[in-house]
Amino acid sequence: MINAYMNDTIILKTATLDQWSKVTYDSTTLRGRFEFKTKMLRNLQGEQVVSSARVFLASRAIDHNDKISYQGIDYSIISIEQVKDFSAKYLRVNLA
Repeated sequence: MINAYMNDTIILKTATLDQWSKVTYDSTTLRGRFEFKTKMLRNLQGEQVVSSARVFLASRAIDHNDKISYQGIDYSIISIEQVKDFSAKYLRVNLA
């Protein structure tokens, strides 16, 4: 059911470390739902941060070190939640 609303083009930049421990990103284009919504959340360190947007994506491997790009702006990932509705599993990713 959620797949019908995933009509935004989102670029997932997957973080990898090279031999000198420098972060490089590999880009993948995905379909998803991007919503701007301000919300207070806790990050991995337990600090309160403000989330400015959230993305709904089909289930896949995503890490907190990855970046999500939408309309030319890169967003950092604050939290990743796996949600299941009646027809499919999907990810709700909160962004800063």
